Parts: sequence; C-alpha cells; structure tokens
Amino acid sequence: MRSNKKYLSLKELHFTYEKNFLLFSKLLPNLCGTYNFLYGLPKDEFKLHEIKITSKKISKFTTDINIYFKDSSLEGNVEIEVRLYQEAKMAEVMKFQGFHNSLISILPVYKRFGFTKDERFQWNSFLSHFLTHSINSGRSLENHLPARI
Repeated sequence: MRSNKKYLSLKELHFTYEKNFLLFSKLLPNLCGTYNFLYGLPKDEFKLHEIKITSKKISKFTTDINIYFKDSSLEGNVEIEVRLYQEAKMAEVMKFQGFHNSLISILPVYKRFGFTKDERFQWNSFLSHFLTHSINSGRSLENHLPARI
C-alpha cells in the first residue's frame, strides 16, 4: 500500500512537470532559444508587477529558465529557476528563492527550515498556477501600436 502511494505521488509530480512544459510553450515564443522576455501582471487598476524571464540553452535538449518577480509588498524578489527537458516535454523547478530542490530530501528533519515532505510538488504546483495566471492576465509592458501619420 505504501509503495502505491509513492507511485501515485510520483505520477502526480510528473503530470505537473508536463503541464508546466505545456504552459511554458504557450507563454514563450521559442523554448529552444536563448532570450529575455518581459511582461507585466496586474497589481491594481493602473499598476503592473514586472516579470522577467530569461533562458539559457544548456544542451541540445535542455534549457534553463529563470523567472524574476518583483513585488513591493514582499521583502525581496521571487526567483524561480526551472529546467526544461525538450525531449521528455517536462519542466521542473530546480531552485525556488535560491534553495535547490535536491537539498530538501537530504537535510535532517530538525534542519528543514519549515519545509514539508511535498515541498518539491508545492514549488511545481506554484509554478503551474503562476504560468496559468500569466497566460490569462499577462500584459505587454511596451506599446506595440504603430504611430499615426
């Protein structure tokens, strides 16, 4: 019974990875290239949160994506590092706020800094909700309308 639960949680985690990959493919024009992408999310009626996405090609089938989100109500910036696997069509959060996901499982229980066992899933679930919100509510920060003559 216990191994069945682990299998279901792994299956759910892989589903989230695949969902994040699809959301990235909707949001970003080219998943294989190296680029900077800037857009805004509505904060209130006239203000936007600035979101910056940078990507760097690591290998033929792997790309690292960094997401920077600045909010004045938070103490610092939110930084998420994601690795895209083009061949597997998965996107996994590697770092969240500078904390690498492989450190969660090896830390002793008394030094987990408030992390839970499903922290890895929570990071990827947050990314999924964030990307969905970005696709639905994202705004361009530049005016792309042609000038009138």
